[in-house]
Order: sequence, then structure tokens, then C-alpha cells
Amino acid sequence: MQASTANSRTERYMERVKAHLPALANDAARCSFISCEIDKWEERYTRFIATEGDSHRFGDTSSRPTAFDFIETLAALGAMQVRLARGRGS
Repeated sequence: MQASTANSRTERYMERVKAHLPALANDAARCSFISCEIDKWEERYTRFIATEGDSHRFGDTSSRPTAFDFIETLAALGAMQVRLARGRGS
């Protein structure tokens, strides 16, 4: 299992996303926002893989993202998108 740093990184990001959703007009806007976030994270992950992580090597080694961080974040965003599409919110 991955270290707790990865989990807290995704959790912190998802908390910010959840906090932003009520500011959007309706569920369609929320779904669109989540879809755009997924697209952005997929682009970041593609760049991360293509550069073997060099695209995100900033600062302390212990705080650098791993492939797991990207996958976990994409999975969390995907789950949120499904819940919104089903009308259950975040």
C-alpha cells in the first residue's frame, strides 16, 4: 500500500474540489467542471509518464508525486463524476 502522503494529497485536493462545487449553478455545471478536471489530470499524468516523472520533480523528494497519486486522484474524480451524473451530488 502507498504511504499516507499520497492519500492525504488526494484527499486535500478532493476537499478543495468539493468546496468549489456549491458555487457552480447546477449539476450540469458541476459535471462539466469535474470532466475538465479529469482532462487536466489525464494530461498531467501523460506528461508525468512521458518524462518518467521529471515533469514533476520539484522540491523535496518525499513530497514529489508518484504515478499512484495521479491514478488515485483520477479515480476519485471519476467516482465523483458518476455520483453527480446519478444525481447524488458529492
